[in-house]
Amino acid sequence: MRSWIDHGTDVLEEPSPSLVGQLVEAGQPFWLDIENPTDEIIDRLAARLGLHPLAVEDSKQFGQRGKLQIYGNVAMMVGFGLDQQMREPVEVHCYYTARFLMTLHRAPSPALDALRQEACVRPLLETDPIQAVHRLVSSLHDPFPAFVVGLDERLDAVEQQVLREADDDDLTEITAIRHQAAAMRQTLTPGRDLTSRMPLVLSLPGATPDTQMYFEDLSDELQRFVADLTAIEERCITLLGLQASLAGNHLAVVSRRLATVATIFLPISFLTGFWGENFNVLTGTIEKGWTAFLILSVGLTVTCILVTIFILSRRRWT
Repeated sequence: MRSWIDHGTDVLEEPSPSLVGQLVEAGQPFWLDIENPTDEIIDRLAARLGLHPLAVEDSKQFGQRGKLQIYGNVAMMVGFGLDQQMREPVEVHCYYTARFLMTLHRAPSPALDALRQEACVRPLLETDPIQAVHRLVSSLHDPFPAFVVGLDERLDAVEQQVLREADDDDLTEITAIRHQAAAMRQTLTPGRDLTSRMPLVLSLPGATPDTQMYFEDLSDELQRFVADLTAIEERCITLLGLQASLAGNHLAVVSRRLATVATIFLPISFLTGFWGENFNVLTGTIEKGWTAFLILSVGLTVTCILVTIFILSRRRWT
């Protein structure tokens, strides 16, 4: 477990629960962040901060969808950021009142670490707590544009490869990109829907006339991300159809060439079988000398090939 608290002018690593209790009793604003909290720590904080049992149960289990629930004077929010490699979502539980913020997450969150270094959240808790929440949630969303651009670039590369030469590896990559975009879209969609529920948003502790504006900004961000991810999914579906079409065309070309070769050798096989019959009229009189060999064997074979190619070319079968 890794934790820190931003209060006053200090950021303290591994704070004790008693310090949290003192800050709550004194009414001093603070931001407490805990990475990979144990159930015991969550229970002790719930007792100190007066957290609702339902919210505590969610934070013990994780694996939640985006949500916003208000329990008295404490609001519990579930949002998502991205890990360091920008591949997997990081689920963040945020407890908010007009005086403090507490964030819980199982995996490291680069966005929260960067926000901590900026030291801009705790001062906002003194002047405009809603703006502090907006700043925190918006920082979680900062990596998503780069994530979307990365998927687009991967898809562009695969598209060029498919146009050059479609193979099974391209099919695997397209499917992986589609699944990644779909999973991230499903993760962000509940949050997008929640930020547009203004009656719920305006009931947050410390809500001001500007609260709606802040959450509309978050809603616009999430709507854009969801729309971009949906567009990537649609591109993947289109590219899968293109890949299947190109693979089918390639198979058709190969089959046509094989059919052409078979058509050419069909009359040659007939002639070979005919002149190979053991009849005296053939072997005793006609099939003698170099002249017969050149005319009957070489000449007829070349003539069959040329005539067959000419007929196939005229009818555009090649």
